[in-house]
Amino acid sequence: MLLPLYLTGVDDPLADSERLLEKKYRSKKAIEDLIKETSEAFGVPPEVICSRSRQRKHSAARAAFSYLAVEETGHSAADVARVLGVKRMSVHEAVVRGRTLCEEHALDGLER
Repeated sequence: MLLPLYLTGVDDPLADSERLLEKKYRSKKAIEDLIKETSEAFGVPPEVICSRSRQRKHSAARAAFSYLAVEETGHSAADVARVLGVKRMSVHEAVVRGRTLCEEHALDGLER
């Protein structure tokens, strides 16, 4: 006997598909604009986000930028990796860190 989805604890597959399609086809903000807004929010120069600086504040701004570019505006991790000059996997790791940083700095509401 098949149970309804709400009883199985499985998310609605159609809702997941809609969310993914919306993310993929939403209008993308230019990466340069995201860099500028993130740098202003973190109080660092824009060129620092694309640098390899390991200073905590610079690294945090880079992680927040990665999160906003990939998760909030739908850019691919490969595109962000090319801009930052890092590997795609590094961007995925930064996205995880960036999520909490954006919540702390209230950056989820950046204008799109």
